[in-house]
Amino acid sequence: MKLSFACGCHRPSKSKLHRETNDAPIEANPEELQAIRDQLAEIEQSLSRLWGETIWSRTPECIQIRAEAAELIDRHFDGIVDQWGESIAYIIHGHSKYDESGRKDNMVNSLIRFVDHLRDPDDVCTYVYLRRHCQEGMLARAKPSQFNVIHIALKQIILNHVKSTMTGPAMERVRDLMVAAIDERRLMVSQFYIESRERMLRESEEKYRNTIDHAPDPMYEIEPHTWVVMGLNAAALRLHQLETEHDHDHNKIEIIGKAVPDLVPEELRQSVIDSLETVLREGSAQTQEFPIGPFFFDVNSALITYGKKQFVQMILRDVTQRREMLDSLLKAERLAAAGTFAAGVAHEVNNPLASISSLVQSILTGETDPERRTMMHTILSQITRISSTLKDLVNFARPTTAQRKPVDVNGLIAETLRLITYNKRFSGIRVEPILAPDLRRAFADDNEIQQVLLNLLFNAADAAPAEGAVIKVITENQRPAQGVDKSRRVFIKVVDNGIGIPREHLERVFDPFFTTKPAGAGVGLGLSLCQRMILSNQGTIRVDSEVGRGTAVTITLGAAEETVRAQQAAEMAAS
Repeated sequence: MKLSFACGCHRPSKSKLHRETNDAPIEANPEELQAIRDQLAEIEQSLSRLWGETIWSRTPECIQIRAEAAELIDRHFDGIVDQWGESIAYIIHGHSKYDESGRKDNMVNSLIRFVDHLRDPDDVCTYVYLRRHCQEGMLARAKPSQFNVIHIALKQIILNHVKSTMTGPAMERVRDLMVAAIDERRLMVSQFYIESRERMLRESEEKYRNTIDHAPDPMYEIEPHTWVVMGLNAAALRLHQLETEHDHDHNKIEIIGKAVPDLVPEELRQSVIDSLETVLREGSAQTQEFPIGPFFFDVNSALITYGKKQFVQMILRDVTQRREMLDSLLKAERLAAAGTFAAGVAHEVNNPLASISSLVQSILTGETDPERRTMMHTILSQITRISSTLKDLVNFARPTTAQRKPVDVNGLIAETLRLITYNKRFSGIRVEPILAPDLRRAFADDNEIQQVLLNLLFNAADAAPAEGAVIKVITENQRPAQGVDKSRRVFIKVVDNGIGIPREHLERVFDPFFTTKPAGAGVGLGLSLCQRMILSNQGTIRVDSEVGRGTAVTITLGAAEETVRAQQAAEMAAS
């Protein structure tokens, strides 16, 4: 049977001059200490006005009362801890994550630091620990009400010890001081809780902002009804900068504060407004492949509510690459269809061509007139060219190796210009050959180069002005480069003074089925075929044009002697 004293203690506490805590030390930096002292000074001032300077202040009289209270707790230390532990076990029954021994160690250490602060108001170690625990320790995981209830229990236990061991005015002074001390502790921890929650809120907001700002997709916060942009992330800002660069707009505007419909071309504004109004009605909306400058985006918008406020969140997913891939697939399908169709056409056309060729050759055998024989040879060569053209169209999707050899480019041009004299398309057009007399021979397939020349001449004729049309065919030797590439090449230029090609179309002139001609005037295969044939001859082709001033197409081919030597060197190196 345990004996109990009047205060409820089962045994007297061991006499110690100073008790030592056994938990891990927490070091506070100067900023933390100053923040604690500032908060403590404010609370001390409030409690002093409430209780009076006799009970709560830094006067000698009050310091003496604090020492008496500390001494009382020291004398009953073990009993207070036992009773406090029983109260806590009752309060948090079934809700504690700590075992009884761990909880008791926490209470002992907490009470030691509380007594140290009673003796010396400048010893704020107890609040250093409480502040840190509110930020990241056990108090951070507890409710503020739990801390208050636990300290109300501590206050009542200590007051019972005061009433049981003291009488008269001394008891009343110590009693009031203990109430003020516990109130100070609760008020300080309330401040720590608020400070901790504010810090967590700031960190959460910073995390949210950083997540949004570093997202790869452009994101906008838009005010309902006015459609004004309230915020945007870094990806949206980069998109706006890229868009203005492509539009050559050096007067960049700020996006925040501008209405979203004002940031898109006029023809798209109504569709943007309709989409935003759909978001307000239905809560969300989607738009597929919305054009913004040179890019395409899937636009997902949603109405976001926070508190009593709302905003429209708009997220753009870049699908430009997907669209380009789909376009490439469509072109591939069209090319495959063209190849299938061309194979049938070639079969149907080649048979009558063979018959025509045989008839011309039979007539040619008995023909004695030189002029007529020349005309028949021309017919035969053109029949051969038609057959080759059909073959190239069939092989467009599966290119074959060109049959290259040294070619007299000037002679090939002269022959080509003789052929177009029979075409009414060149009626009224002056064709000027400007041929270099010392032009090197090119290493190429002469039939393919002639097809390229004919196609370029026909394009130039189609673009010719009504009056004063001139087409120049120019050849020259390229000078050896000053850098690493010292190979010699041959230039062929076809220059006209026609209507020209708009700048936005120049990058697409070599795309299959792309044409600037009106419907029925072309299918858009000419320049694509030209590029394929020039590339197969290891050459280059470039188009320069300006609307209203004409077009220049430049072809470069390797010189025959240079190319032959390069091939021989490569073969020797391989062997």
